[in-house]
Amino acid sequence: MSSEGSKPRAGGWLERELLDEGHCPRKLELVLALRPLLCLLKTEESTKSGDRPPTQAEVAKLLGTNPTSLSRFASLDPRVPNQRFIEELYKAACLSANSQDVGITLDALQTLRVNAEAENRGLCERCAELGRRIDSLAQQLSAPCSACAVLQQEQVAYQQERKENAARMAALRKEVAAMRAAIQKLEAVEAGLQARLAMAQASRAPLPVPLRKGDRQRSEKERVVARQLAAQAAELDAAGKEDSALTLLRQGTTELLSPSETALVMVELRQQERDHLADNLIHVYGRDQGDRHVMTVALELHAEGAVDDAGAILHAALR
Repeated sequence: MSSEGSKPRAGGWLERELLDEGHCPRKLELVLALRPLLCLLKTEESTKSGDRPPTQAEVAKLLGTNPTSLSRFASLDPRVPNQRFIEELYKAACLSANSQDVGITLDALQTLRVNAEAENRGLCERCAELGRRIDSLAQQLSAPCSACAVLQQEQVAYQQERKENAARMAALRKEVAAMRAAIQKLEAVEAGLQARLAMAQASRAPLPVPLRKGDRQRSEKERVVARQLAAQAAELDAAGKEDSALTLLRQGTTELLSPSETALVMVELRQQERDHLADNLIHVYGRDQGDRHVMTVALELHAEGAVDDAGAILHAALR
């Protein structure tokens, strides 16, 4: 008995008749389904040559096989194409048909392939059905799990969010550090302004009273100024702002106070038990000021009974 599918439009390699002797009916069903799809195929070479039918070699290249295997797949040869070949053929046929109906579904085509393969191995219908189920399960296992895909996307989004948050935190830390530095500068400026205000208030002209030995009123004014500056420095130091306290002392004693008043500040710091501030001020003043100012401060310290501090500021000036 002779059977064939619809008249092919392809080259002569598909025009050979199929002689069915009843030995491989499943393979015949598969071939009759494959041939119409093969007839639909168009290749780049055939399109450039006036839309001529593609050759067997061109079709084999398009489907990722060789001409000999392609001839066996399209005939009643026992060889059955694999799953990948069927998928490539179906995709190429749909593309050539511009997504129009090609007359069969991919699942139906794969079922015919499984039946032909089972027939080729001498399997019964039940074995063929089990083979189809196994193939279906294998496809399901290889397909990505939708829940896993969603979880993976959420993990990627979470990691991206963590990176963005880390970048924001780093930027915030820089801003906080810059603000702290600015605050320290402002505190130092404020301390300097407060010292200037205190100096201005204390430097008001003395009352017109008869002068006594040593001008007691002017000496008392110097002590008030010294106490105010020392108290402000001690307050900053007690608040944990030692750097601001030292800045206040250096600016106040070098820009606003006389050497005599500076000596009284050092004495006041000793009395308030701010020895580290006094030591720092003595060292810096002796190192940075001229000999005349240093000698004056040393004499005032000696007069106040701070003999060790008088020696320390002279020693600092000699370094």
